[in-house]
Amino acid sequence: MENTELFQANITGYLYTVLHIESGHYCMIANGEKESIRLPSPLDHSVHDTAHFRDLPIFFERIRESHAGGEFIPFSIRGKDDSQSPMYVEHLERLDEHHVLLKAIPIRNASVELATSSTPAAWSSPFFEYMEEAAVLLKTNGVVMKINSAFTKEYGWTEKDLVGGKLPYVPDDLLEEFQMIRLQLLAGEKKINLDTVRLKKDGTRVPVSIRAYPVFDSDGRLVATTAMVISKESAAASQSLIRLQERIIKDRDQLIIDIMENTDLGVGQYDFIRNRFVYLSPAIKNLFELELNEIYADALSFQKYVHPEDQEEMANILCNPDSSGEMEYRLIVPGKELKWLRTKSVPIRDSDGRVIRLIGFTQDITKQKFTEEMNLKWEKLGMVGHLAAGIAHEIRNPLTSIKGFMQLMNETDSSGAYTDIIMDQLERIELIVDELLMLAEPHQEDELLPTDLKRVLSEVSHLLKAEARMHNCTIKFEFPEGPLRAICNMDEIKHVIINLVKNSYEAMPGGGTVYLSAWESEAGPIIEVRDEGIGIPEERLPRLGEPFYSNKEKGTGMGLMKSFKIMERHGGTIEFESEEGKGTTARVRLPRESESTKS
Repeated sequence: MENTELFQANITGYLYTVLHIESGHYCMIANGEKESIRLPSPLDHSVHDTAHFRDLPIFFERIRESHAGGEFIPFSIRGKDDSQSPMYVEHLERLDEHHVLLKAIPIRNASVELATSSTPAAWSSPFFEYMEEAAVLLKTNGVVMKINSAFTKEYGWTEKDLVGGKLPYVPDDLLEEFQMIRLQLLAGEKKINLDTVRLKKDGTRVPVSIRAYPVFDSDGRLVATTAMVISKESAAASQSLIRLQERIIKDRDQLIIDIMENTDLGVGQYDFIRNRFVYLSPAIKNLFELELNEIYADALSFQKYVHPEDQEEMANILCNPDSSGEMEYRLIVPGKELKWLRTKSVPIRDSDGRVIRLIGFTQDITKQKFTEEMNLKWEKLGMVGHLAAGIAHEIRNPLTSIKGFMQLMNETDSSGAYTDIIMDQLERIELIVDELLMLAEPHQEDELLPTDLKRVLSEVSHLLKAEARMHNCTIKFEFPEGPLRAICNMDEIKHVIINLVKNSYEAMPGGGTVYLSAWESEAGPIIEVRDEGIGIPEERLPRLGEPFYSNKEKGTGMGLMKSFKIMERHGGTIEFESEEGKGTTARVRLPRESESTKS
């Protein structure tokens, strides 16, 4: 049979070709002479002689799939060598059981592979423009490589608008769906059909049917993805899909509105570019005791009732775009009680990492603060109560001695011999009462002064011994011979020591020994409290010092929390080591007294 080389036909317009599916033989009719075909026509040409051998497998696969009733997918096919022009096969029609009619477009001066095995560069050839459906070619990272004229006509964007950027025609609420399609193609899917909604350049939502395919290079590597975007022909279906999407969006928006308008949590969004709030939830009005319009008009007006001591920190948050975290502050509203608020700030960044907005979540923590304060008071009162019981026993002994000596003096008239003893006992009572008053009186943050810690430990030892008897415990002391100097507040350090020793007593319900020792280290003085109690589980050690967290059944954790805050003010620390069943060791580290302070 004579080879007329289909792919070299110098024809302008369409070629109609009759193909025998099994053999690959064909005959061609040029320029739309489809009506003149009368089978059997002489099929005197072979696809094997004119088509590139790499394109033959997918060529026959597409033909057979469509002939068997499947959907026809347009494709391109190269000539056998560089002297033969490639063709774009646009349409296929079944003639009988063995023959099909192909409608093709010759492509001049372009090296085009099959649509599913071509390099992205091949898509710059004219066949992409001949497609009647809107089509787009994307890199594997989603960047637009090319769109055809049908896409511009349907959606309004030109190649200049889109090439090199992301597709803007996907609604925000469907971005996840779009990414899923792209990932499925990259994962190996050969074809994806989807009914969905897309946007035109003017913002109009339109229902579409999308057919997406992967694009491979000549070595079989996936280099791009392509999609045909077909507008829905049925107006009823289109309107129904649009109404469904609008209802979903409306329901979602209403859900967000319902949550924002019916929660005590205040939400505000501040725009650093426009230097004003762009959103304030209704709860903000009650939290800040201001009308929302007033805050919208003046972004700093919400500081109107903020406590003067807290205003500077709050202003720094708004002036610093990178600020985030939590802040607790007070409001002083005329005619109303003091209010405590807590605001957590979250920065929103643009694609370049710059903070453009700040979202704040504000809640009223007045009740929580009141509860913390009351618990602190009750903890202190409870400690005083326990100490008072021990002190009562401690005072009873010198009072008994004094009473006895007074009676003896009356009987013997020898007052001089017993005066020193009576005075010594009275001084002992005075010391114990002073220690009790130190704990009972409201605390003021006094100045930190050079102090000999040995004196502090010695003065507090009377109270610790009395408390030990109440718990059937003993306490042993080990202090250095010389002074142990530190910069501290005596009363506050006494509070820390008493609290730690008291915890040790309570950790030994069956009795035991507590060891209180102190020594000088290179970094500064150390006070250590060690017991033989039940110990603390390892996972609980990091939480010691948190409010409302306690290792004791009826504890609130406020005692330790206050001790931690005292040490923080002193620039010191409290460290814990513990082993269950063997006991716990607490070390208090204080900064050393500097030479300048000594002089």
